[in-house]
Amino acid sequence: MTERIRGISGNMFAGKTDELLRRVTRAEIAGKDVLVFKPAIDDRWGRKDKIRSHAGAEHAAIPVATSEEILNYLTKNTEIVAIDEIQFMDENIVPVVDEIVERDIEVNFDGLPLDFRGEPFGQMPVLLAKSDDIERLTAICTYHCEEDGKICGKEATRTQRFVNGMPANYNDEIILIGAQESYAPRCPTHHKVPGKPRKMLK
Repeated sequence: MTERIRGISGNMFAGKTDELLRRVTRAEIAGKDVLVFKPAIDDRWGRKDKIRSHAGAEHAAIPVATSEEILNYLTKNTEIVAIDEIQFMDENIVPVVDEIVERDIEVNFDGLPLDFRGEPFGQMPVLLAKSDDIERLTAICTYHCEEDGKICGKEATRTQRFVNGMPANYNDEIILIGAQESYAPRCPTHHKVPGKPRKMLK
């Protein structure tokens, strides 16, 4: 049994989908039987049957409305399962991944570890804890410093959401796929979340 779970973690614009697609392509070149899945709610690129990176790379994918649907597509020949944007999957994605691994199938996934508020996103914390291998990717903070007008340029580990040009409030909806909000990569210093409560020590 392989018992291999390989995670790709990072904020938006860090290249997570590009890395997942690179792995899928290499596996296919090696003659592996690969199945690629995505959450059905993710229709940002106007196509539900493909995953696409911000850089333009794309690959056919099977959209699933629930995590359990993935199991219906597995065959005795399946060797690798790749799941894009796994943070959007329901809570059953954890036992589903466990089941896939029990069938001696390698799982590769990518996802956001934190939502726009800087809080753990969906089942990502659990999946990363179960992963045998984790690749952590970052972007570049594009915040324009008022002092000199230059871009910050530091490592961005957060995702900033904007509503009408202003940072989204902590109480806004967490998942807004296909909405008009814009996002930008931010370092911890320049990541702003108005309304975020301060957690007090007990």
